[in-house]
Amino acid sequence: MRRRDALVIGGAVAIALAIPPLLRRRNGDFQFSDLPGLPGFRRLERGSLSAAPDVFAGLQTPREAAANDRLPNNLCAAVFPDPPAVGAVPVAVFSDYYCPYCAVLDRRLALLRDTGAPIDLTFHELPLLGDRSRWAARVALAATRQTDHTAIHLDMMQRVLRPGPAGVKAVAGRHGLDAAQLMNDAEGDEILAQMEDGLALGRALGMPGTPALMIGRTLVIGALPEPDLERIIALESEASVVACF
Repeated sequence: MRRRDALVIGGAVAIALAIPPLLRRRNGDFQFSDLPGLPGFRRLERGSLSAAPDVFAGLQTPREAAANDRLPNNLCAAVFPDPPAVGAVPVAVFSDYYCPYCAVLDRRLALLRDTGAPIDLTFHELPLLGDRSRWAARVALAATRQTDHTAIHLDMMQRVLRPGPAGVKAVAGRHGLDAAQLMNDAEGDEILAQMEDGLALGRALGMPGTPALMIGRTLVIGALPEPDLERIIALESEASVVACF
């Protein structure tokens, strides 16, 4: 295992274990703050979070700098690339395939949607937990060239991606994809740039870890318990349409 991966994974585990039980309890009052760079939007930090200490803080790679430069002026349009269905609250989900809280939250959101909750889901790849996370995100993004991203994302979130070609073939087999094309696309520069663009968006929005959600005009950092999640959806459902649409 590479030293950077070991540091990242070790830090993520340490942070997860260190979360006091008290922080996991439901608190009925939300404390919002303004979200810099997005007038009319707000931020809520609440719930369990998988994050890793950035041992390379302050160092920006050329790819990261290029991705930062590609960010649109309208970050809202990057978060919600498509308008939601009529009457639905747009919900953008930022996840890492090796974040245990993400797997739970993504499944919960999909179930809420499938049982009639007024939400329209968009999933973003935010691989913050090392090289394995980044490769899984690239496979998911590459698969989107052949099939629906949401279906791939939800499937991969509930499974561990095996390393190397075996993992790619397994994903391709489950979804009827061309495995050779999937591997070629995942290893290509275009998919790498797409993944870097997602990380740049997360940085611009100040996401220190995953999961993170943009529910209407509310950025939520951390995995909310279901009652709080439903409350935020209800509050946003009563608000006016998000400004970027």
